[in-house]
Amino acid sequence: MSATTYATLQDGMRIYKNKNSVDVPLIDLPSLLFDSEHSLAEDNSPLHVSASNTNIFLTKTTLRALTERIAHFLRTTFGIGAQGPYKDVVVMCSNLQPAAPAAFWGIIAAGGVFSAASPSFTPEELARQIKHGKSRVLIISKDKIEVGKKAAQLAGLGLDRVVVLESDPSWEFRTLEGGQRTDTVNGPRLGWKKVTDLEELKRSLIVLLYSSGTTGVPKGVMLSHYNIVSQLFIPSVHNRKHVADSVARGEPAPSPYRTLAHVPIAHIAGVQGYLINPMFSNGTVYWMDKFVWSKFLQYFKELKITGFWTVPSIYLRIAKDPAVTDQFNHVETAMTGAAPMDKELQNAANTKIGRGTVKIGSTWGLSETTGAVTAMPRGASDTTGSLAPVLPNMELRIVDDAYNDVPSGHPGEIIVRGPFVTNGYYDNPEATEATFHDGWFLTGDIAIERDGKFYIVDRKKELIKYKGLQIAPAELEGVLTSHGEIEEAAVVGVPVEGGSEVPRAYVVRRKGSRLGEEEIKSFVRGKLAEYKQLRGGVRFMDELPKNAVGKLLRRELRDKARAEEAGVKSRL
Repeated sequence: MSATTYATLQDGMRIYKNKNSVDVPLIDLPSLLFDSEHSLAEDNSPLHVSASNTNIFLTKTTLRALTERIAHFLRTTFGIGAQGPYKDVVVMCSNLQPAAPAAFWGIIAAGGVFSAASPSFTPEELARQIKHGKSRVLIISKDKIEVGKKAAQLAGLGLDRVVVLESDPSWEFRTLEGGQRTDTVNGPRLGWKKVTDLEELKRSLIVLLYSSGTTGVPKGVMLSHYNIVSQLFIPSVHNRKHVADSVARGEPAPSPYRTLAHVPIAHIAGVQGYLINPMFSNGTVYWMDKFVWSKFLQYFKELKITGFWTVPSIYLRIAKDPAVTDQFNHVETAMTGAAPMDKELQNAANTKIGRGTVKIGSTWGLSETTGAVTAMPRGASDTTGSLAPVLPNMELRIVDDAYNDVPSGHPGEIIVRGPFVTNGYYDNPEATEATFHDGWFLTGDIAIERDGKFYIVDRKKELIKYKGLQIAPAELEGVLTSHGEIEEAAVVGVPVEGGSEVPRAYVVRRKGSRLGEEEIKSFVRGKLAEYKQLRGGVRFMDELPKNAVGKLLRRELRDKARAEEAGVKSRL
């Protein structure tokens, strides 16, 4: 059993929880970070810096000033928050830029609801999010003006309600039409409402994130002050104590935290890691405007990045790309999440980070849990591919389809409850009701518990059933990517007669490889049981379909497989 996670029987349920608990401050998010003793950033601490031009930056003091000026502009120009907080959704579709946090805080300070849209959205997708949130304001970066114009037209939004946000060469916040702008240097300011009432903190709505849509139509995940403050504060208690104890023992203090923003802020990891955490931990975020692999490597080395969170597909590239040499030598902490990472990939990537001394820590969670439910505590490590221990104040179960707890070592769906869990989906009571059972949130992730550690098997809807036996795509993918000539692989089920499915692999070969289908099948045959073989065949691709944060779009591959099968049948 893990040192920090234990199982307890309660009301006939097998509940996994952390041995510690934490008292969460009863305070709103802006007050926690700008005004409380819990926030470590000093007034002149550089928090947000352009990676390409480090002369462009925001300190805590200048971030506050810009935040309050944006809040005043939103309130007086558009009436955001004028009828009370938690009602007015503001959609933001922006590249990665150091002004983005000021817009985030400005929306919340005005009493609005921050709703980030993926920068990869088409106008139709962006318009759908605007209409779903009933938003009356759209904020865009300069490179999204054409997309923003078309989306506004589709959503019935006037261009005088489309605001351009820019950091370079100067801080800018202006309407696309109508000539409205805020004076970012000397303009009037609006402070936020301080909240200390527990019930209001819990029922508040300040962030609206949309699920990735890999398994269906995206839904708006509602996050409150209490959700985000809990997610921020609870892990910090152990981590700060660990650092203090280490220094007291004469060990060197960690280097100042520097990270590189490369995950979109439409993802919970981007919201937490770039918009919120830096002020809390006195860290610096260097913002690259968009993800480019060569620039990613360059900035890690030049800026001496000391900590980062990224998705397994990026770690796969770090592990396999010969161009990766010393770029990650300054890294002291590395985390992953969003998709399962097996121990082979974890250990391979470990050799490239921090001169081989840093162990990648895993986190597991969803937008609906405000990020991590499990996380590796500072000072601990695990190289078995597990999810890491459950965080304090959260509870976790593994259940079957009838919500009965499964025995240790048996697969089941993870369900959770605690302060991180969303109040539900925006304007969608049916989806909210379907995703909760007796107060427990149904994650849809299938896991196995072994010796107090949790291992993701797959998504509930992604399991392949062959003659009544379950095949986990993640297991097959782990085997495939262990082949030296395979860069990436994804597996989906292909329906066959009798109601079964057979697994089909979509493979990206390494440059120059001529690896063939039969060689791959033979490789898998030597490693997995007979029922797990690639009866659906192997298809080769130049690139796997992924969303903006690098998460595999398995649904697109399923659609591709169906189209391929339909084509075969039409020729018979």
